[in-house]
Amino acid sequence: MLHLWGTVERWLVSLCGLAGLLLAVYQMGTRYLHPAWFVDWAEETVVYLVIWSIWLASSGLVAENRHVRADLVIRLLPGRVQFALEIVNTLVGLGFCGLVAWIGIDIVTLAMELDERSTSSLRMPMWIYFACVPVGTGLMALRYLVRLVALLRGREGVDFGGASHAH
Repeated sequence: MLHLWGTVERWLVSLCGLAGLLLAVYQMGTRYLHPAWFVDWAEETVVYLVIWSIWLASSGLVAENRHVRADLVIRLLPGRVQFALEIVNTLVGLGFCGLVAWIGIDIVTLAMELDERSTSSLRMPMWIYFACVPVGTGLMALRYLVRLVALLRGREGVDFGGASHAH
């Protein structure tokens, strides 16, 4: 199931990135080669696609233990201390993501209530754009939860910043 989750995320990130790239190339080409085909909403949509890609990719970073961390210092500590710090790190990450997701849901809800829309001719509902925050941090929180369960079950091979250790 986790493999499928990661695969779907990678495909979504890739599709958003590809769509953003193609739209940016189209926008640039029409601006200089055929101004009659120029659309005012392309730049806005590229930004939305890139931001969604970043938030979706963040979950994969948690799954692969590739977020920024103080590995150099942690690796010098004994295995039990590394394990304890990994639990604390996972709990802090889980709490932070939960808080940001909660705030993001409030922002999305407010944008929906106000019927906030983009200024381009697309008039895209802004809640769709803002939803990347609670979706991305929600996925990250789930990944931290999976990691916490694996740590608490004593699963061997959990990566502590580059080296596998048993506790």
